[in-house]
Amino acid sequence: MTLQVRAVNLDREHDELLGVLERNLPELPHARRFKWLYREGHLGPAWSWLLCDSGSREPVGLASLFRRAIWRGGKVEMCGQVGDFAIDPSHRSLGPAVMLQRATLGPVDAGQLVLCYDCPPNARGMSTFRRLKMEASATMTRQVRLLKTNRHLTRYLGKGPVTAGVAGLGNAALRLVSWRRRRDRDLEIALHPGRFDEEFTVLDRRVGGDDALRGRRAAGDLNWRYRDDPLHEYQVLTARRAGELAGFTVIAASHRDSAVVDLFGALSPAETADLLDAAAQLGRAAGLESVSTLISADHPLTAPLRSAGFRPRESGPWVVAYAGAGRENGSAWRLTYSDVMA
Repeated sequence: MTLQVRAVNLDREHDELLGVLERNLPELPHARRFKWLYREGHLGPAWSWLLCDSGSREPVGLASLFRRAIWRGGKVEMCGQVGDFAIDPSHRSLGPAVMLQRATLGPVDAGQLVLCYDCPPNARGMSTFRRLKMEASATMTRQVRLLKTNRHLTRYLGKGPVTAGVAGLGNAALRLVSWRRRRDRDLEIALHPGRFDEEFTVLDRRVGGDDALRGRRAAGDLNWRYRDDPLHEYQVLTARRAGELAGFTVIAASHRDSAVVDLFGALSPAETADLLDAAAQLGRAAGLESVSTLISADHPLTAPLRSAGFRPRESGPWVVAYAGAGRENGSAWRLTYSDVMA
């Protein structure tokens, strides 16, 4: 058996690409997201590669690279994020995975992107990169704030009147802690129901960039990610001073929990904590159990998250970057949940 990797023609090989994804990642409705994710990205179409058995010519694996805009060294540059990495069970070994991973580095070597990055979710996913002699550039940590104690107490105490009584006391304590936090009277926090406009681009430029690497938050980036997504709905909270946009957060609810998928702005730590408190209040009003987020290690948002009642849980995903042979991948990565969403 001989395997080969070849570039995908998104117009002619739509069915082959979807076939690999639907066999290996069945939890996602790939047909519904294909046009938005692969062909109508606001920065341009995706790159994709098929791993094929040269004998049968049947595709047995796939990897894709999606365009992203980043701030690095004080200027905006184009990079790529690897996603939809899928291999049939019959070919899931290190060799085929390395072949596909090497293909995703091609646009960087060709000068089409300044770097690309992948986000393996666990230590096992790092094996491909170890073979390529690549190390993680950043590690994400999940941060969680409890809104209700019921589910967690039931896990340890079981269901019953005693658990319900203890949970009631715990929930009251959580509400009291939130109520006692001081709010900044000069900050106006409100839901933003429409599309993102130029004021968000202005805010992104005002924050700018330094030696750290962060994702751009211009209006076009935000509209594509949060308003054009065919699979998910997001709530957006803005924070304003005297009417001027100073920051925002984006929240997604799922089952009994919510997630802060984006948090950005020119806010003080206390103001950021106020904005996070407002996001938690939305979840509590909807009867949700917790709110969580992902943040890269040593991110400046770590302190405001702690002030707002978030606590670190498990680590992962890892962020593995490639900027070309012998080139610096970036020493400081300031990433949030949205930067590692596939």
